Amino acid sequence: MIDVALALPFTLGIVTTINPCGFAMLPTWLGYFLGRDTADGEARPEQVLRGLSVSLTLTAAFVLVFGALGLAVNTVVSEEAVATRTPWVTVVLGAVFIPVGLGMLAGRTLRVPFFKPGRGPSNTELWSILGFGVSYAIVSIGCSAPIFLLHVAGSFRRDGIVDGIAVYLAFAAGMAAVVTSLTLSLAMARGGLARHLRRLLPYFDRIGAVALTLGGTYLIVYGIYEIRVLRDPRVPSNPIVESVSDLQSHLTNWTAHVGGLRLGLALWLMVAALVAWGLGPALTMRPRRWLWSVVGGTWVVAEGLVHRGDLMVIPVCRLIGDWPARIGNWTDDPVRWATPLEVLLTVAVALTIWASGRGAIRSRRR
Repeated sequence: MIDVALALPFTLGIVTTINPCGFAMLPTWLGYFLGRDTADGEARPEQVLRGLSVSLTLTAAFVLVFGALGLAVNTVVSEEAVATRTPWVTVVLGAVFIPVGLGMLAGRTLRVPFFKPGRGPSNTELWSILGFGVSYAIVSIGCSAPIFLLHVAGSFRRDGIVDGIAVYLAFAAGMAAVVTSLTLSLAMARGGLARHLRRLLPYFDRIGAVALTLGGTYLIVYGIYEIRVLRDPRVPSNPIVESVSDLQSHLTNWTAHVGGLRLGLALWLMVAALVAWGLGPALTMRPRRWLWSVVGGTWVVAEGLVHRGDLMVIPVCRLIGDWPARIGNWTDDPVRWATPLEVLLTVAVALTIWASGRGAIRSRRR
């Protein structure tokens, strides 16, 4: 019988996704996926399956690396030996991302081993995503390894094999909640824009290239800063690293305030709704109704009976009501940590509404 508290490792999985060392890797991954999404012309079910496959592959690579780290630290190497070498890997990865991003900006494809864009979830593309997931994990080791080794890897020794596996899977589910929801939302949004506003796609490709280039630049800056700190702990702080760490700490504190289980449940419910909506056209009437009944029933139980509307409905309505005031803060307090995120979200929602409205008008005219 499994007798462990899974809330903590699940929350750690969510927080590890935005850890200070690998904080740049999440937007870098989304930028790469956005700039290299070749499934725009495919049907909606194929786009959903691709989004699921690449995000779960990325997560699997990440947690497998951390699992191997836990095994190695307990048997072969020390945690300190690992921590002293990961900053150098961070610098190397940053040096790889920058030319790839610049090549995407120039309309060229650089042949890097784990950056081979494919069409759909092919074997070649999945190997590329595995490489990205391994890179994500290696960059994150410096900040996340101590907590992971204590609360996740250490559970095998404290609680036994069965409970340890449960803790490990809860950690993986927490990270997958963030990666899958963001990747799947991005895939569906880009697919919708491709159908209705194809002229905007080159701009999305450039946004992805810029994100990849900036992510690589930050990794180099952060890796060099970590190397300097390891050599001399009294080294002065880096303003770029400090700003990004401040943003990351705000997001982590917000996650803790909301609650890891609550946030993860909301993300997985959103994934379920996107999957049901995306796979709908490929299903016959009866399986489609059954799928929507399961998803809708889960939403009713989680949102209505358990959280009484305070899971997503009330927070989203409150967020929408407060949005005009947030927009006013863009000029009053432009250096506020949430400003860039709010601007990006506003632009994304506006484009989505515009594309949906334009598509609906065109459908009626036909």
